[in-house]
Amino acid sequence: MIILIAICGIIIGGIINTTARRAGNLPKPAGLSRLYAPTIMAIACILCVLRFGLSWAALLAIAIATILLAISIIDYHTSEIPNALVIAIIPLAIAAIWVWSEVSLLSRGIGFLSISLPMLLAAMAISGAFGGGDIKLMAVCGFLLGWQNTILAFFIALLLGGGWAIYLMVSGKRKRGQQMVFGPALCVGVFLSILYGNEIVNWYISLIIM
Repeated sequence: MIILIAICGIIIGGIINTTARRAGNLPKPAGLSRLYAPTIMAIACILCVLRFGLSWAALLAIAIATILLAISIIDYHTSEIPNALVIAIIPLAIAAIWVWSEVSLLSRGIGFLSISLPMLLAAMAISGAFGGGDIKLMAVCGFLLGWQNTILAFFIALLLGGGWAIYLMVSGKRKRGQQMVFGPALCVGVFLSILYGNEIVNWYISLIIM
């Protein structure tokens, strides 16, 4: 079963890689880079099924992961997140109201603003702090996740983005002050929060209580 799921993920990843690159007018990948998207999608599909089993929740998580992968590919190469891909998450976020019914509408409403609003204010105060696509992505994903997991997703993104920025600076691949894309880190944070957000949040709360 796992092998079949991995094969499905590889196929989906290949399709997304081709479609995203055509949509973003990106060059075709060469060498091992051709395998990145299919491999990532195969791993994502396996993790979704391991987490949720063969269920509507797993299917929804895979659908969201597919869009997040497309966003990551395009944003990494163009520093832009297409509005169409953010809009594509909206019906999935609405479906999540029933699939992940443990997240209340109030939590989703707060999640819509909990990160996107501070990001907007930061972008208004500091030029280039966050892109408009990042802000809209976190607004939609905030409704999808609820406020607790949205904050967690952003925290994960900060860790990943900060670590990647340090690596690029140390390796000389990025100069100080040069803008870095944040979308892929946000997408990873959102995906991990979908899978393990509740467990991580509950673990953190238990540490505080202790």
